[in-house]
Amino acid sequence: MNVEPAASTAIVRVANLHKWFGMFHVLRGVSLTVAPREVVVLIGRSGSGKSTFLRCLNFLESPSAGTLSIDGCTVEIAPGVPPALQAVAALRARTGMVFQEFNLFPHMTAIENVIEGLVTVKGLPKAQAIPIGERFLEKVGLLDKKNVHPIRLSGGQKQRVAIARALAMEPKVMLFDEPTSALDPELIGEVLEVMKQLAREGTTMLIVTHEMAFAREVADRVIYIEGGVFVEEAKPDDIFTNPRDPRTQQFLDRVLVKDTLLLLHDKVS
Repeated sequence: MNVEPAASTAIVRVANLHKWFGMFHVLRGVSLTVAPREVVVLIGRSGSGKSTFLRCLNFLESPSAGTLSIDGCTVEIAPGVPPALQAVAALRARTGMVFQEFNLFPHMTAIENVIEGLVTVKGLPKAQAIPIGERFLEKVGLLDKKNVHPIRLSGGQKQRVAIARALAMEPKVMLFDEPTSALDPELIGEVLEVMKQLAREGTTMLIVTHEMAFAREVADRVIYIEGGVFVEEAKPDDIFTNPRDPRTQQFLDRVLVKDTLLLLHDKVS
């Protein structure tokens, strides 16, 4: 079953995307379209190409070949031909990225971290940027921490500041690269709750995660990637209850067993 949106309605279009690291072929001609307001979750083993795919979308990693289009800004990539810097900058401006690590500036307060892009990239005066930053800190439940430095924030609070920082730039698409993987288990929920709220509000998101219950609840579509290829994609209920490809089934069996063992360990502890 093809659950992709029609290309004419897509806000993200990826065609025949390749990425090599030396002789290692990480992404092998993957293609994807994402509709406005859609939440697409990528799952798969470590090293399968999930994070590389996200990082290629905003040129944190330079793709080796293919076509990327976000909100009408298209960049064609040919082997050995560097893309136009202006086109890359325009495409990056349409995306917001939240990383595994928080990447906050330690010498800046929460509000200073959130408005840094508004001031340095968009050129807004600080007095104009601060109310915007405060609005997004409030959105993630951290307005009361606006003058606090990262060292005095929990991991979950740091990640929520990072989300506010990305949202403040008003991107067309939000990219989340395993945003809870660096968090202690008790802090994961507060970050996932912010992401659930963004989904309810209609934010277009591409998410790499190992949180299967979250993926099942929030995603409009789940993609299983292995060896740099999109093996299977379907609606969450279909892929979690009746995966068609045995590789997807094997992956889910391992992940769900691991989650069950962790849950039992937590109860015993």
